[in-house]
Amino acid sequence: MDTVELLMLEHSGIRIIAYNNILQKGSAELMDFNKFLLNIHVNIEEAVVFPLLKENDSSTSKLINTLIADHKLIETLFNNLYKWKLSENPLFNVRLPLFYKTLTEHNSNEEILLFSRWKNINQEQQGIAMKNAHEIILSNDVENYAKETGISKEMMDYIFI
Repeated sequence: MDTVELLMLEHSGIRIIAYNNILQKGSAELMDFNKFLLNIHVNIEEAVVFPLLKENDSSTSKLINTLIADHKLIETLFNNLYKWKLSENPLFNVRLPLFYKTLTEHNSNEEILLFSRWKNINQEQQGIAMKNAHEIILSNDVENYAKETGISKEMMDYIFI
């Protein structure tokens, strides 16, 4: 498995969360999802994958900048949702579908428009990227990562060996 395959596997977990409206349940679920999404998933994209893609294909710069702007929008939407959830503001239920839609469309754009270019990255750089992704996961809440992605600790051990 390479880093982009890992990200796409995470996208599958995000789609399951969105389609099953799991974040509707409570503020703790929101915070756990946010820790996974921003601290790990987005961090791997922005610190590991995007720089390598830009370095190897300068034509990706504009697209990557757009995707990074999407990350900021998603973070803003999330912060508002969390605030509304805590205050029991009805806007939470109104805006949650927009958050899911924005997030899943963003992930689809990454998969369709960008991730296929990862095949052009040489094997050595891909290996380093996977090690860097593993470090990001380990430096955060691994149990929460496993919960949010459905990737067991045993699977992580297998992937990152």
